[in-house]
Amino acid sequence: MNFYIVVENGEPYPDAYKTFAKAVAAVKEKNREAIEDQINEVRRLEDIEHILANVNTPEGTKQTHLYVEKGINITIYKFSLESW
Repeated sequence: MNFYIVVENGEPYPDAYKTFAKAVAAVKEKNREAIEDQINEVRRLEDIEHILANVNTPEGTKQTHLYVEKGINITIYKFSLESW
């Protein structure tokens, strides 16, 4: 069984998540305004897809980096209970 911890700018989120998708959803919810602002600033579909692709990053083996905007560094760490 795996669990996921989100760390944003060195500060962990208060919850652990049972799935990668739930961890990403927490990032999106916390940074909703910044993501929406970026989307509202662009006009081309390709630019919107690029913004969303930075948040909808495929899951990495042990950690995954997400990009919301400059100055927001997010890493989702994957831990396995079997390894403890």
